[in-house]
Amino acid sequence: MLKKIRYEELFPHEMEEIMKEKPIAYLPFGTFEWHSLHLALGIDAVKVHEICLRVAEKAGGIVVPATYWAAGGMPHPWTTRFDTSFIEKLFYEIFSQMDHVGFKVVIAITGHYGLEQLYALKKAACDYMYKSNLIIIPMPEYEVAYEKGYLGEHAAKWETSLLWAVRPELVDMSLLGKNLEKIPDGVMGADPRLHASRQLGEETVNHIVDRLSKMSHRLLHGTNSLDRSRLIRALNLQVKILEKAMKTPMEELSLTPQIRTEEYKSFIDNLWRGNYVEAIEKGEGIFISAREVKK
Repeated sequence: MLKKIRYEELFPHEMEEIMKEKPIAYLPFGTFEWHSLHLALGIDAVKVHEICLRVAEKAGGIVVPATYWAAGGMPHPWTTRFDTSFIEKLFYEIFSQMDHVGFKVVIAITGHYGLEQLYALKKAACDYMYKSNLIIIPMPEYEVAYEKGYLGEHAAKWETSLLWAVRPELVDMSLLGKNLEKIPDGVMGADPRLHASRQLGEETVNHIVDRLSKMSHRLLHGTNSLDRSRLIRALNLQVKILEKAMKTPMEELSLTPQIRTEEYKSFIDNLWRGNYVEAIEKGEGIFISAREVKK
C-alpha cells in the first residue's frame, strides 16, 4: 500500500511520521487560463500537482494542494489574473506557513510561466529565505528539462504532452480541427496536432520527476549554510534578470531570458544541480551583459 502524501488527507500521526523522515513540502502553483480549445483551463496547476505527487512517492515528503491564484495570463476568456505585487505577498505568506508548520525544504513548482509569475515566485522565495532558515527552490518544471528541448511554451507540444500523460481525460485533440495550415489560436509553440504525444509526455514527466527527486534529497541532506547563502545569491540574480525582462519593450525581446539563450540555460542548469558558484558567475555575466546592451 502506497504511503499517503497529500497534506489534506493525512492524520496527525501520519503527518508527524513523514515530517520526522522527510520534512519536504512540494508546492504546485498554476492558474485558471485559456489554453486553446483542447486543454482544460486548470492545466498549469494540474500538471505540476501530478508531477509533485510522483516526486513525493519516489523521494518522500508531502504535497500541498495546488494554488491556482497567479500573476499574469492570456488575453482570453475564463482566465484569472492578479496583480504581481499581491501574488508575491501571497507566495511569501505561503512560504511563511510552511516554515511555521516545520518543513525544512520547500520545492515550489509553477506550471504557469509568465514573467510576472516567475518573478513573484522567485522574489518571494528570496525574501523569505533572507529572514529564515527555510530552503526554498522556486521554479517552473521545465527548468530541469532543458536538454529535452522543453523551454516553456503555451498549449503547444510540451504542455499538451505533459497533461496527456498525467491526466489524459483533460486533453481532447479533436477540438483543434484538422486544418494544419493554421496554428490554433492560443497555441504558442509547435503545433500539438503534429508534435504532441502521450509517450513524449510520459518520458518528459519521468525525466522531471527523476531530477526533482534527486534535488530534494540533496537539498535536505547536503545543503550547508554556505550553500544556502549562495543559493539565495544566485536566485536573487535571476530575480534581477526577470525584473529587467519584464521592463524590456517587445521590440527588444531578444535581450530577455525568454528566448532561453545558452548562457541562461547554463545558469539554470548549474542552479538546480547545486553548483551555486558557477550559477552566480553565469548569472552575473547575463545581468551585466544585458545592462551594457541597454545602455
